[in-house]
Amino acid sequence: MKKLIFTILIIHFSLIIANAQWYQQNSGTNQNLYDVKFINKNTGWALGDAGIVLKTTNGGINWINIPNPSIIAGGILSTVFPVDSNFVYVVGGHEVILKTTNGGNNWITIRNGPYGTGTGFESAYFLNKDTGWFCGSYRVLRTTNGGMTFDSAGIFWGSLHDIYFKDFNTGVICGDGIVFKTTDGGLNWFNSNVPTNGHYPMFRRFGYAEKKYLWVAGYNASVFFRSTDFASTWSKVDSTRGGFGIFFLNKDTGFVGSGLNQLLKTTNGGYNWKRERTDTNVLAFISAICFASDSLGWYVGAVGKIYYTSTGGLPLVINSINSGKIPKNYELYQNYPNPFNTQTNIEFDITESGIYKLDVFDLLGRKIKEIFNKDFKPGRYRIKYDAENLTSGTYFYRLQSKKMSRTKSFLFIK
Repeated sequence: MKKLIFTILIIHFSLIIANAQWYQQNSGTNQNLYDVKFINKNTGWALGDAGIVLKTTNGGINWINIPNPSIIAGGILSTVFPVDSNFVYVVGGHEVILKTTNGGNNWITIRNGPYGTGTGFESAYFLNKDTGWFCGSYRVLRTTNGGMTFDSAGIFWGSLHDIYFKDFNTGVICGDGIVFKTTDGGLNWFNSNVPTNGHYPMFRRFGYAEKKYLWVAGYNASVFFRSTDFASTWSKVDSTRGGFGIFFLNKDTGFVGSGLNQLLKTTNGGYNWKRERTDTNVLAFISAICFASDSLGWYVGAVGKIYYTSTGGLPLVINSINSGKIPKNYELYQNYPNPFNTQTNIEFDITESGIYKLDVFDLLGRKIKEIFNKDFKPGRYRIKYDAENLTSGTYFYRLQSKKMSRTKSFLFIK
Protein backbone atom coordinates (compact mmCIF):
# COMPACT_ATOMS: atom_id res chain seq x y z
CA MET A 1 0.00 0.00 0.00
CA LYS A 2 2.84 2.42 0.87
CA LYS A 3 4.49 1.65 -2.48
CA LEU A 4 1.21 2.36 -4.32
CA ILE A 5 0.74 5.69 -2.52
CA PHE A 6 4.34 6.67 -3.24
CA THR A 7 3.87 5.84 -6.93
CA ILE A 8 0.69 7.93 -7.13
CA LEU A 9 2.46 10.88 -5.49
CA ILE A 10 5.29 10.63 -8.02
CA ILE A 11 2.77 10.66 -10.87
CA HIS A 12 0.92 13.58 -9.32
CA PHE A 13 3.95 15.82 -8.94
CA SER A 14 5.91 14.72 -11.99
CA LEU A 15 6.94 17.15 -14.72
CA ILE A 16 7.05 16.15 -18.36
CA ILE A 17 9.50 18.19 -20.44
CA ALA A 18 8.72 18.73 -24.11
CA ASN A 19 11.41 17.63 -26.56
CA ALA A 20 12.15 21.10 -27.91
CA GLN A 21 12.67 24.54 -26.44
CA TRP A 22 13.08 26.13 -29.88
CA TYR A 23 10.61 25.89 -32.76
CA GLN A 24 11.26 26.33 -36.45
CA GLN A 25 9.69 29.19 -38.37
CA ASN A 26 9.12 29.18 -42.12
CA SER A 27 11.74 31.43 -43.69
CA GLY A 28 10.65 30.70 -47.26
CA THR A 29 14.24 30.14 -48.40
CA ASN A 30 16.92 27.46 -48.35
CA GLN A 31 19.78 29.95 -48.64
CA ASN A 32 22.29 30.13 -45.80
CA LEU A 33 21.40 32.86 -43.32
CA TYR A 34 24.17 34.76 -41.54
CA ASP A 35 22.48 37.34 -39.34
CA VAL A 36 19.24 38.12 -37.50
CA LYS A 37 18.30 41.30 -35.63
CA PHE A 38 15.06 42.39 -33.90
CA ILE A 39 14.20 45.92 -32.79
CA ASN A 40 11.22 44.72 -30.74
CA LYS A 41 9.18 41.55 -30.29
CA ASN A 42 7.46 41.97 -33.67
CA THR A 43 9.89 43.56 -36.13
CA GLY A 44 13.04 41.76 -37.19
CA TRP A 45 15.39 41.15 -40.11
CA ALA A 46 17.49 38.26 -41.40
CA LEU A 47 19.80 37.92 -44.40
CA GLY A 48 22.28 35.65 -46.12
CA ASP A 49 23.37 34.19 -49.45
CA ALA A 50 21.98 35.05 -52.89
CA GLY A 51 21.01 38.54 -51.74
CA ILE A 52 18.27 37.21 -49.47
CA VAL A 53 16.85 39.82 -47.09
CA LEU A 54 13.91 38.78 -44.91
CA LYS A 55 11.67 40.92 -42.74
CA THR A 56 8.95 40.09 -40.23
CA THR A 57 6.48 42.38 -38.50
CA ASN A 58 4.73 39.68 -36.46
CA GLY A 59 7.54 37.99 -34.59
CA GLY A 60 8.46 35.59 -37.35
CA ILE A 61 5.04 34.08 -37.94
CA ASN A 62 5.57 35.36 -41.47
CA TRP A 63 8.91 36.23 -43.08
CA ILE A 64 8.75 38.38 -46.21
CA ASN A 65 11.47 38.42 -48.88
CA ILE A 66 12.53 42.05 -49.37
CA PRO A 67 13.93 42.78 -52.87
CA ASN A 68 17.22 44.67 -52.82
CA PRO A 69 20.07 45.50 -55.24
CA SER A 70 22.79 43.39 -53.55
CA ILE A 71 22.49 40.68 -56.19
CA ILE A 72 24.46 42.94 -58.56
CA ALA A 73 27.56 42.22 -56.49
CA GLY A 74 26.91 38.52 -56.05
CA GLY A 75 24.43 38.72 -53.23
CA ILE A 76 26.60 37.57 -50.31
CA LEU A 77 25.17 39.45 -47.33
CA SER A 78 26.82 39.32 -43.90
CA THR A 79 25.15 41.71 -41.45
CA VAL A 80 21.94 43.66 -41.06
CA PHE A 81 21.70 46.57 -38.61
CA PRO A 82 18.20 48.01 -38.06
CA VAL A 83 18.53 51.35 -36.26
CA ASP A 84 14.75 51.60 -35.98
CA SER A 85 11.69 50.54 -37.96
CA ASN A 86 12.70 52.74 -40.92
CA PHE A 87 16.50 53.05 -41.02
CA VAL A 88 18.26 49.76 -41.79
CA TYR A 89 21.80 49.10 -43.04
CA VAL A 90 22.92 45.95 -44.88
CA VAL A 91 26.51 44.96 -45.69
CA GLY A 92 28.12 42.08 -47.53
CA GLY A 93 30.78 40.84 -49.89
CA HIS A 94 32.02 42.67 -52.96
CA GLU A 95 31.70 46.14 -51.41
CA VAL A 96 27.99 45.94 -50.55
CA ILE A 97 26.65 48.71 -48.31
CA LEU A 98 22.91 49.33 -48.63
CA LYS A 99 20.55 51.54 -46.68
CA THR A 100 16.79 51.94 -46.42
CA THR A 101 15.00 54.85 -44.78
CA ASN A 102 11.49 53.41 -45.09
CA GLY A 103 11.70 49.89 -43.72
CA GLY A 104 12.83 48.21 -46.93
CA ASN A 105 10.35 49.68 -49.41
CA ASN A 106 13.24 51.39 -51.19
CA TRP A 107 17.01 51.05 -50.96
CA ILE A 108 19.85 53.53 -51.27
CA THR A 109 23.00 52.01 -52.75
CA ILE A 110 26.01 53.37 -50.89
CA ARG A 111 28.37 50.79 -52.41
CA ASN A 112 27.60 47.71 -54.45
CA GLY A 113 30.23 45.84 -56.39
CA PRO A 114 30.30 44.79 -59.14
CA TYR A 115 31.05 41.14 -58.46
CA GLY A 116 34.73 40.57 -57.72
CA THR A 117 35.31 44.05 -56.31
CA GLY A 118 37.28 43.63 -53.10
CA THR A 119 36.37 41.40 -50.20
CA GLY A 120 33.54 43.54 -48.97
CA PHE A 121 32.26 44.15 -45.45
CA GLU A 122 31.38 41.73 -42.69
CA SER A 123 29.80 43.86 -39.99
CA ALA A 124 28.23 47.22 -39.15
CA TYR A 125 27.27 49.01 -35.96
CA PHE A 126 25.33 52.28 -35.62
CA LEU A 127 24.71 54.52 -32.62
CA ASN A 128 21.91 56.32 -34.46
CA LYS A 129 20.64 56.67 -38.02
CA ASP A 130 23.66 58.77 -39.07
CA THR A 131 26.65 57.65 -36.99
CA GLY A 132 28.09 54.21 -37.52
CA TRP A 133 31.00 52.00 -38.55
CA PHE A 134 31.62 49.27 -41.13
CA CYS A 135 34.45 46.76 -41.00
CA GLY A 136 36.04 44.48 -43.54
CA SER A 137 39.47 43.07 -44.21
CA TYR A 138 42.21 45.58 -43.38
CA ARG A 139 39.84 48.52 -42.93
CA VAL A 140 37.21 50.33 -40.93
CA LEU A 141 34.88 52.99 -42.33
CA ARG A 142 33.17 55.59 -40.14
CA THR A 143 30.27 57.81 -41.16
CA THR A 144 28.51 60.59 -39.29
CA ASN A 145 26.03 61.44 -42.05
CA GLY A 146 24.37 58.17 -42.90
CA GLY A 147 26.92 56.98 -45.43
CA MET A 148 27.22 60.10 -47.56
CA THR A 149 30.93 60.39 -46.63
CA PHE A 150 33.41 58.27 -44.68
CA ASP A 151 36.47 58.54 -42.49
CA SER A 152 38.65 55.47 -42.82
CA ALA A 153 41.25 53.66 -40.78
CA GLY A 154 43.51 50.85 -41.86
CA ILE A 155 44.21 47.85 -39.67
CA PHE A 156 46.95 45.47 -40.64
CA TRP A 157 44.82 42.40 -40.14
CA GLY A 158 43.20 40.46 -42.91
CA SER A 159 40.13 39.00 -41.22
CA LEU A 160 37.88 41.40 -39.30
CA HIS A 161 34.45 39.94 -38.58
CA ASP A 162 32.43 41.96 -36.06
CA ILE A 163 32.40 45.51 -34.68
CA TYR A 164 30.73 47.10 -31.64
CA PHE A 165 30.81 50.60 -30.12
CA LYS A 166 29.53 51.48 -26.67
CA ASP A 167 29.79 55.23 -27.42
CA PHE A 168 31.23 57.47 -30.11
CA ASN A 169 34.84 57.04 -28.98
CA THR A 170 35.11 53.52 -27.56
CA GLY A 171 34.71 50.42 -29.70
CA VAL A 172 36.09 46.96 -30.50
CA ILE A 173 36.63 44.76 -33.54
CA CYS A 174 37.21 41.02 -33.47
CA GLY A 175 39.10 39.02 -36.07
CA ASP A 176 41.03 35.80 -36.34
CA GLY A 177 42.86 35.39 -33.04
CA ILE A 178 42.63 39.03 -31.99
CA VAL A 179 40.40 41.81 -30.65
CA PHE A 180 41.28 45.42 -31.47
CA LYS A 181 40.10 48.40 -29.43
CA THR A 182 39.77 52.11 -30.19
CA THR A 183 39.32 55.10 -27.90
CA ASP A 184 39.17 57.79 -30.60
CA GLY A 185 36.12 56.78 -32.60
CA GLY A 186 37.85 54.22 -34.78
CA LEU A 187 40.60 56.34 -36.30
CA ASN A 188 43.26 54.33 -34.47
CA TRP A 189 43.19 50.77 -33.17
CA PHE A 190 45.37 48.72 -30.82
CA ASN A 191 45.56 45.06 -29.80
CA SER A 192 43.58 44.40 -26.62
CA ASN A 193 45.67 41.26 -25.94
CA VAL A 194 43.22 38.41 -25.63
CA PRO A 195 45.31 35.61 -24.00
CA THR A 196 45.25 33.17 -26.92
CA ASN A 197 48.79 31.90 -26.18
CA GLY A 198 49.90 32.35 -29.76
CA HIS A 199 46.95 30.51 -31.29
CA TYR A 200 44.46 32.06 -33.69
CA PRO A 201 40.89 31.08 -32.82
CA MET A 202 38.45 32.58 -35.29
CA PHE A 203 36.45 35.20 -33.40
CA ARG A 204 33.38 35.74 -35.57
CA ARG A 205 30.99 37.69 -33.32
CA PHE A 206 30.87 39.61 -30.05
CA GLY A 207 28.57 39.06 -27.16
CA TYR A 208 28.12 42.21 -25.10
CA ALA A 209 26.13 43.53 -22.12
CA GLU A 210 25.85 46.66 -19.99
CA LYS A 211 28.49 48.49 -22.09
CA LYS A 212 31.39 46.86 -20.24
CA TYR A 213 31.05 43.08 -20.57
CA LEU A 214 32.37 41.44 -23.75
CA TRP A 215 32.65 37.83 -24.92
CA VAL A 216 34.34 36.17 -27.91
CA ALA A 217 34.43 32.50 -28.83
CA GLY A 218 36.65 30.52 -31.15
CA TYR A 219 34.69 29.27 -34.11
CA ASN A 220 37.42 26.82 -35.06
CA ALA A 221 38.62 26.10 -31.51
CA SER A 222 37.05 25.25 -28.16
CA VAL A 223 37.83 28.44 -26.29
CA PHE A 224 35.72 31.23 -24.76
CA PHE A 225 36.97 34.59 -23.43
CA ARG A 226 35.32 37.32 -21.38
CA SER A 227 36.18 40.91 -20.48
CA THR A 228 34.48 42.77 -17.62
CA ASP A 229 36.10 46.15 -18.40
CA PHE A 230 35.42 46.58 -22.13
CA ALA A 231 38.55 44.88 -23.46
CA SER A 232 41.04 46.44 -21.06
CA THR A 233 41.67 42.91 -19.78
CA TRP A 234 40.52 39.45 -20.84
CA SER A 235 40.22 36.08 -19.13
CA LYS A 236 39.53 32.61 -20.44
CA VAL A 237 36.28 31.37 -18.94
CA ASP A 238 35.95 28.07 -20.81
CA SER A 239 38.37 25.90 -22.76
CA THR A 240 35.77 23.35 -23.89
CA ARG A 241 33.30 25.58 -25.75
CA GLY A 242 33.58 27.50 -28.99
CA GLY A 243 31.04 28.78 -31.44
CA PHE A 244 29.90 31.19 -34.13
CA GLY A 245 26.80 33.14 -33.10
CA ILE A 246 26.85 34.74 -29.63
CA PHE A 247 24.23 36.73 -27.74
CA PHE A 248 24.11 37.83 -24.10
CA LEU A 249 21.00 39.10 -22.34
CA ASN A 250 22.99 40.41 -19.37
CA LYS A 251 26.32 39.80 -17.63
CA ASP A 252 25.29 36.27 -16.65
CA THR A 253 22.90 34.85 -19.24
CA GLY A 254 24.00 34.18 -22.80
CA PHE A 255 23.88 31.81 -25.74
CA VAL A 256 26.41 30.49 -28.22
CA GLY A 257 25.67 28.54 -31.40
CA SER A 258 27.86 26.24 -33.45
CA GLY A 259 27.60 23.39 -35.96
CA LEU A 260 25.12 20.49 -35.95
CA ASN A 261 22.38 22.87 -34.75
CA GLN A 262 23.94 22.97 -31.29
CA LEU A 263 22.88 25.86 -29.08
CA LEU A 264 24.35 26.31 -25.61
CA LYS A 265 23.19 28.52 -22.73
CA THR A 266 25.11 29.90 -19.76
CA THR A 267 23.72 31.54 -16.62
CA ASN A 268 27.07 32.39 -15.00
CA GLY A 269 28.82 34.53 -17.58
CA GLY A 270 30.27 31.71 -19.68
CA TYR A 271 31.91 29.47 -17.09
CA ASN A 272 29.38 26.67 -17.50
CA TRP A 273 27.13 25.77 -20.39
CA LYS A 274 24.06 23.60 -20.90
CA ARG A 275 22.84 22.46 -24.28
CA GLU A 276 19.44 23.70 -25.37
CA ARG A 277 16.81 21.33 -26.75
CA THR A 278 17.04 22.11 -30.45
CA ASP A 279 15.95 20.06 -33.44
CA THR A 280 18.34 17.10 -33.52
CA ASN A 281 17.30 16.20 -37.08
CA VAL A 282 18.93 19.37 -38.42
CA LEU A 283 22.70 19.45 -38.87
CA ALA A 284 23.05 23.09 -39.92
CA PHE A 285 25.37 25.59 -38.24
CA ILE A 286 23.98 28.42 -36.08
CA SER A 287 25.35 31.71 -37.35
CA ALA A 288 23.52 34.41 -35.35
CA ILE A 289 21.29 34.76 -32.30
CA CYS A 290 19.06 37.63 -31.17
CA PHE A 291 16.64 38.23 -28.29
CA ALA A 292 13.99 40.94 -28.18
CA SER A 293 13.37 40.31 -24.46
CA ASP A 294 14.41 37.85 -21.79
CA SER A 295 11.98 35.28 -23.19
CA LEU A 296 11.66 36.02 -26.93
CA GLY A 297 14.59 34.90 -29.05
CA TRP A 298 15.56 33.75 -32.55
CA TYR A 299 18.54 32.11 -34.18
CA VAL A 300 19.40 31.54 -37.84
CA GLY A 301 21.76 29.28 -39.73
CA ALA A 302 22.44 27.23 -42.82
CA VAL A 303 19.83 26.32 -45.46
CA GLY A 304 17.37 29.00 -44.38
CA LYS A 305 16.76 27.78 -40.85
CA ILE A 306 15.10 30.19 -38.40
CA TYR A 307 14.18 29.02 -34.89
CA TYR A 308 12.22 30.80 -32.17
CA THR A 309 11.64 30.53 -28.44
CA SER A 310 9.10 32.30 -26.24
CA THR A 311 10.44 30.88 -22.98
CA GLY A 312 13.99 32.20 -22.97
CA GLY A 313 15.23 28.78 -23.95
CA LEU A 314 13.52 27.11 -21.01
CA PRO A 315 11.71 23.87 -21.86
CA LEU A 316 7.95 23.82 -22.08
CA VAL A 317 6.83 22.18 -18.84
CA ILE A 318 3.75 19.99 -18.91
CA ASN A 319 2.41 19.12 -15.47
CA SER A 320 0.79 15.77 -14.88
CA ILE A 321 -2.18 16.33 -12.56
CA ASN A 322 -3.30 12.71 -12.64
CA SER A 323 -4.86 11.31 -9.48
CA GLY A 324 -4.14 7.74 -10.51
CA LYS A 325 -7.35 7.37 -12.54
CA ILE A 326 -7.32 6.94 -16.31
CA PRO A 327 -9.76 9.39 -17.94
CA LYS A 328 -12.76 7.80 -19.66
CA ASN A 329 -12.94 10.34 -22.49
CA TYR A 330 -10.67 12.66 -24.41
CA GLU A 331 -11.15 16.22 -23.21
CA LEU A 332 -9.71 19.59 -24.07
CA TYR A 333 -10.80 22.04 -21.40
CA GLN A 334 -11.40 25.75 -21.70
CA ASN A 335 -8.23 27.68 -20.94
CA TYR A 336 -8.07 29.83 -17.84
CA PRO A 337 -7.93 32.71 -17.38
CA ASN A 338 -9.84 33.67 -20.49
CA PRO A 339 -9.63 36.39 -21.78
CA PHE A 340 -5.97 36.70 -20.78
CA ASN A 341 -2.81 38.73 -21.23
CA THR A 342 0.51 36.93 -21.84
CA GLN A 343 -0.10 33.57 -20.09
CA THR A 344 -2.94 31.10 -19.70
CA ASN A 345 -3.41 27.51 -18.51
CA ILE A 346 -4.64 24.71 -20.80
CA GLU A 347 -5.71 21.32 -19.42
CA PHE A 348 -6.53 18.14 -21.33
CA ASP A 349 -7.31 14.44 -20.77
CA ILE A 350 -5.57 11.60 -22.64
CA THR A 351 -7.17 8.13 -22.64
CA GLU A 352 -4.63 6.18 -24.71
CA SER A 353 -0.86 6.30 -25.13
CA GLY A 354 0.27 7.92 -28.37
CA ILE A 355 1.59 11.02 -30.14
CA TYR A 356 -0.44 14.17 -29.53
CA LYS A 357 0.05 17.73 -30.67
CA LEU A 358 -1.37 21.04 -29.53
CA ASP A 359 -1.49 23.85 -32.10
CA VAL A 360 -2.76 27.45 -32.13
CA PHE A 361 -4.57 28.87 -35.19
CA ASP A 362 -5.78 32.33 -36.14
CA LEU A 363 -9.31 33.12 -37.36
CA LEU A 364 -8.28 32.33 -40.95
CA GLY A 365 -7.23 28.82 -39.96
CA ARG A 366 -3.48 29.46 -40.29
CA LYS A 367 -1.32 27.61 -37.80
CA ILE A 368 0.76 30.16 -35.94
CA LYS A 369 2.21 28.07 -33.11
CA GLU A 370 2.95 24.42 -32.36
CA ILE A 371 2.94 24.20 -28.57
CA PHE A 372 3.97 20.55 -28.49
CA ASN A 373 4.12 17.38 -30.60
CA LYS A 374 5.10 14.46 -28.39
CA ASP A 375 4.24 11.14 -26.80
CA PHE A 376 1.80 11.00 -23.88
CA LYS A 377 0.53 8.30 -21.57
CA PRO A 378 -3.08 8.28 -20.30
CA GLY A 379 -3.80 10.98 -17.74
CA ARG A 380 -4.74 14.59 -17.18
CA TYR A 381 -2.21 17.32 -17.98
CA ARG A 382 -1.80 21.05 -17.66
CA ILE A 383 0.49 23.47 -19.51
CA LYS A 384 1.09 27.19 -19.13
CA TYR A 385 1.03 28.79 -22.56
CA ASP A 386 2.87 32.09 -23.11
CA ALA A 387 1.19 34.07 -25.92
CA GLU A 388 3.30 37.23 -25.61
CA ASN A 389 4.09 37.23 -29.33
CA LEU A 390 0.43 37.30 -30.44
CA THR A 391 -1.61 40.35 -31.33
CA SER A 392 -4.94 40.95 -29.63
CA GLY A 393 -7.75 38.80 -30.95
CA THR A 394 -9.53 35.46 -30.95
CA TYR A 395 -7.57 32.26 -31.61
CA PHE A 396 -8.28 28.54 -31.72
CA TYR A 397 -6.26 25.83 -30.00
CA ARG A 398 -6.53 22.22 -31.11
CA LEU A 399 -5.44 18.97 -29.44
CA GLN A 400 -5.06 16.21 -32.04
CA SER A 401 -3.83 12.65 -32.54
CA LYS A 402 -4.49 9.97 -35.15
CA LYS A 403 -7.68 9.01 -33.31
CA MET A 404 -9.07 12.27 -31.94
CA SER A 405 -9.31 16.02 -32.38
CA ARG A 406 -10.65 18.64 -29.97
CA THR A 407 -10.77 22.41 -30.56
CA LYS A 408 -11.53 25.42 -28.39
CA SER A 409 -11.00 29.16 -28.66
CA PHE A 410 -9.42 31.82 -26.46
CA LEU A 411 -9.33 35.61 -26.42
CA PHE A 412 -5.95 37.28 -26.10
CA ILE A 413 -5.91 40.95 -25.03
CA LYS A 414 -2.76 43.07 -24.86
